[in-house]
Amino acid sequence: MITAQPSALLEASGLSKSYGGARALREVSFDLRAGEIHALLGENGAGKSTLIKIISGSVRPDAGTVRLNGRELSGLTPTSALTEGIGTVHQELSLVPQLSVVDNIHLGRERQRPGGLLDKASMLREAREALDRVGLRIDLRRKVAGLSRAEMQLIEIARVLHHRSPVLILDEPTASLSYGESEELFRILEELRAEGIGIVYISHRLAEIRALADRVTVLRDGEKVDTLGLVGVSDERLVELMAGRSLDKLFPSIHTSAGATRLRVVNARSAALRDADITVAAGEVVGVAGLVGDGKSELGRACFGLERLEEGYVEIDGQRLTKPSPRRAMARGLIYYPPDRKSEGLVPTATLAESLSLGPVVTGVVTRRGFLSRRKVRSYNDDVVQALRIRPPNLKLGIRWFSGGNQQKALLARSFASDFGVHVFDEPTVGIDVGAKVDVYEHMKRLAEAGKAVLVISSDTEELLGIAQRIYVVREGRVVADLRGEDRTETNVVNAFFGTSRPQMAVGGGTR
Repeated sequence: MITAQPSALLEASGLSKSYGGARALREVSFDLRAGEIHALLGENGAGKSTLIKIISGSVRPDAGTVRLNGRELSGLTPTSALTEGIGTVHQELSLVPQLSVVDNIHLGRERQRPGGLLDKASMLREAREALDRVGLRIDLRRKVAGLSRAEMQLIEIARVLHHRSPVLILDEPTASLSYGESEELFRILEELRAEGIGIVYISHRLAEIRALADRVTVLRDGEKVDTLGLVGVSDERLVELMAGRSLDKLFPSIHTSAGATRLRVVNARSAALRDADITVAAGEVVGVAGLVGDGKSELGRACFGLERLEEGYVEIDGQRLTKPSPRRAMARGLIYYPPDRKSEGLVPTATLAESLSLGPVVTGVVTRRGFLSRRKVRSYNDDVVQALRIRPPNLKLGIRWFSGGNQQKALLARSFASDFGVHVFDEPTVGIDVGAKVDVYEHMKRLAEAGKAVLVISSDTEELLGIAQRIYVVREGRVVADLRGEDRTETNVVNAFFGTSRPQMAVGGGTR
């Protein structure tokens, strides 16, 4: 007996798109069923973003069609796509910073009374209900500009859910969320699936895909490689489909022994920290975990002088910095890689060559007698591109045209700008593909094996368990755990998050 397949809620057929001479998408077909979570996998530049931009009306395809419930949608725009029932939360958030939370949730669909006046009471009530669905308690009249990235992400999701679209597209939704916030989002997605909503889910985190997805479609170089269920398919196989090559393993083996202490933070107290203490030795990769808002990022920023210390100090190779600043920290041998590469790490109008040269210009690596040496710049850039496997190796191309993974590598190039002894990474793999993650982890391994001290701050517990030899957990501004050896488990990390010994909550899987 042949079982009939459920009909498609959303169907894209033969979609193609080129930018200039570069083909971003080639005859890609994709379908989404009602009550299904369908994951999109692929390295940066594989075509995932182009595909969802076409479906959500942000980009016009060169060829192909999009159908919703069997009806062809032509001339789609972001507004008409949302009206038709396709709600999208892009990785680059579209909130208006100058407007309040309630105004952002109702943007374009404001409630009005007879006579044209805004029905503010209804707008506040509905906005509160929308935020309750994502577990966010916040002042609805507050401007978005002052909120954290995680809070903005949840507001964006709440806004789409408020429109009650039958199709929901999420692009890297947990990139800026803590463990608890991600867990709450997964619960919401399970409820939406049960309500019959079709969900397109994009993530580089394979554990999330396995926990949530019913099916997965893999893209590579703008083409569809395969659509498959996940039963019996290993992570290694998925990585091979994405990368077109075999990757032995995601996390490298680091067999270094801890040497002399290279970084110490002693009794650090600031607006976000409460007497925090950590140490990182030569040859060590040490992780920092914590919920959003509990101080883990502020700990890294304090090391570099971006978080002002009211008490305590930072010590680099035995030299105390009572008032750290970026210039003093770099002079003592500490380099910091910020979490938001676009707004804090790179200049969006710069070329790849200019982006790579920022660090060595500051430290004098590419200058001669105070003047910039073009020969040194060329040699330095060529060496960095090769060492970090930056693709394409086009130094004249604007950095904004590179994938997230290659932009991150351009940021990591600063490690070559001087002989820094301490490297502080804050969310180093957010929004980058599996192949780029492997390259980043290998770079950390090389640093540790060269006797550097490596501190990795991350919201991805799996990442910390894979790369770090020790893991500090920060809660409410305090370092509450230093996990090492057999104590480095996900359960212990999560228990330290909440200060309890409660069992870890499992995430339900799809009907595969």
